[in-house]
Amino acid sequence: MLTSLDYYRVFYYVAKHRSFTRAAEVLTTSQPTVTRTVKNLENDLGCRLFERDRRGVVLTAEGELLYSYVAPAYERILRGEEKFAGRNSMQGGSVYVSATETSLHCFLLEKLGAFHDKCPQIKLRVSNVSTTQAIENVAVGRSDFAFVASPAEIPEPLKSTPLRKFRDILVGNARYSELSGGSYELRQLKKYPLISSSRNASSTYTFYQGVFEAAGVDFRPEIELNTADLIIPFIRRNLGIGFVPEELARPAIEAGEIVRIQLKADIPERTIYGVHNPRYPLSAAAKELLSVVRQGKA
Repeated sequence: MLTSLDYYRVFYYVAKHRSFTRAAEVLTTSQPTVTRTVKNLENDLGCRLFERDRRGVVLTAEGELLYSYVAPAYERILRGEEKFAGRNSMQGGSVYVSATETSLHCFLLEKLGAFHDKCPQIKLRVSNVSTTQAIENVAVGRSDFAFVASPAEIPEPLKSTPLRKFRDILVGNARYSELSGGSYELRQLKKYPLISSSRNASSTYTFYQGVFEAAGVDFRPEIELNTADLIIPFIRRNLGIGFVPEELARPAIEAGEIVRIQLKADIPERTIYGVHNPRYPLSAAAKELLSVVRQGKA
């Protein structure tokens, strides 16, 4: 059975917008045409793909399964068209970036701002994801670049470039001010509740497992957060102590909201890397972004 690829294009937009009417608008066609096309696809596949509800339509179980295959494929085609259109020109196109929270806050936001000021006509498509997802996005061509913090496993044929070093510091709520005047070993702080990124959310958890193991201490955070952005707000609320990049902690320290807890041995430096896949040629816009992020690299 050979089903028209145009059927899948129409199916993609109906599924994405959960509306036959909205899909027709995007495709610049009529709603009856969209409805007929979806019906033809359902007949070809021998199953229903949509059910109606109060807000429009929802995917059936079979529709969800089909969309899980169609969406990545069609979106890759769209990205390919954008890259081709802007391959040798700086007058349009998009650059796709996958980045972890740490890389965004400690390095990338400033660079993206500089790139946007220089090339305002280029669209930036930024996904804030885990280290594993960022690298996978580059490996399969979903993103032009990944920006991740060490530790990170970067498989062949991906190429990585070290961009900036940074260091985490240990901080606590202002109520922990008695700790700000001393210098401690990790084992001396075991009685204080520890806040950390989730073991499932980032490579930071793995990094601190190694740091604590080297110090002969079990790494057992009492609170695990799926987003690193929440660590400082949780510390402000006196829910524990935690490690955050020094750049992120500085404003809250200067405002007197949190205090630095000095350790006898500094936490090892980490590195932010830019990752790309040489199997996928870079557009002129992507090359320009690469040039911007490499300026003044560590």
